[in-house]
Amino acid sequence: MSNLSIEFLFIVLLVLFLLSAFFSGSETALMSINKYRMRHQAKLKNKGALAAVKLLDNPDKLIGVILLGNNLTNILITQLATILALKLYGDIGLAIATGFLTIFILIFAELAPKTVGVIHSEKIAYPSALIYKVMLFIFYPLIFLINLISNGLLRIIGVSHKKSKTSLSSDELKTFIKDAGSKLSKQRLSMLESIIDLEKSTIEDIIIPRNEIYSINTQESIEEIIRKIKESPYTRILVYEKNIDNTLGILHLKKITPVLIDNKINLDEIRNLINEPYFIAEGTSLYNQLLNFQKEKRRLGIVVDEYGDIIGMATLDDILEEIVGDFTSEPNIKEDDIEKQDDGSFVVDGGVHIKDINNIVGSNFKSEDSKTINGLLLEHIGTIPKIGTKIRIDNYMIEIIEILDNSIDKVKIESI
Repeated sequence: MSNLSIEFLFIVLLVLFLLSAFFSGSETALMSINKYRMRHQAKLKNKGALAAVKLLDNPDKLIGVILLGNNLTNILITQLATILALKLYGDIGLAIATGFLTIFILIFAELAPKTVGVIHSEKIAYPSALIYKVMLFIFYPLIFLINLISNGLLRIIGVSHKKSKTSLSSDELKTFIKDAGSKLSKQRLSMLESIIDLEKSTIEDIIIPRNEIYSINTQESIEEIIRKIKESPYTRILVYEKNIDNTLGILHLKKITPVLIDNKINLDEIRNLINEPYFIAEGTSLYNQLLNFQKEKRRLGIVVDEYGDIIGMATLDDILEEIVGDFTSEPNIKEDDIEKQDDGSFVVDGGVHIKDINNIVGSNFKSEDSKTINGLLLEHIGTIPKIGTKIRIDNYMIEIIEILDNSIDKVKIESI
């Protein structure tokens, strides 16, 4: 090598630096590439993505071939730089070469390539994967021997070399969606997050309380039943006999309307037209119930507790509104359920859901067990309160203004 010209040695050294930069940058690009986008490109038959997926499924082999090439290149750089230093400066050149080589390798063969690899991971990873695929084929016996020794040492110290399978939690998945959803509208992002939260939410989060179910009692007069049917704001009405726990079924308005028009309505006709009731166990997650509605071809279910007593009603529309927001014309909250006063306070019905109050009032009331403001206050007080009782929750003063049948019927919520 002493007969080679200094110019030729410099050219070879430059080529070696480029090779080292390639190994460093491509390693970072492959390790930092978006795995979901890569697998999507692989499904589209992108050759680079297909090669990258295969290589990353066996990371020990990929790292082996990269380190083999990078270390071999850096060793050659060191030897070549030493020869050049001796030719140019003699023995003192060794110290000069060591100092400059450390800086040059750090900047041009490590820091700069790795930074580019992170920024342009996809552009670098796919072509690099095709090159590594060929290199792995050529050097497979050597890579196999290196990995065999390396994995053997890992087993001795109790470390598994197998790739561990990890899954994202719902919160991690929501963070990923936010980070990856820069091209999605806020509404779509909100819908995706709501779908993820369906597993956490239960049927109690959307339940229509027992005392608010719009229903028909067959013990009422036929005139009263007809009036309720005509004035119903809903397309489906629960029908019961004597007590709501003795539910007969669900009456759909489209079935009863022709009978009303022909003026042939009677109790027997109503009983013939009602559909068999569909029951939902309390505590059912909204995700599972959505699937159950789809499986059973239902849009409405009656929620029962562990004793079989009816505690409320839930509909498919309510679950869908948890995802996309309000979209039906059927009222969830009556106008007088939450009334804003001139002084900025709110008069709220005791049966209104906490989440609805939070949305309208701007509060952040929370409870693990209670769903309504009545339940939340009873949870805080621990007993049936008296009219005029005031409770402070967060930055709000809540005054009880009406009591009905041992439950809170009306409260006044005021920001303090």
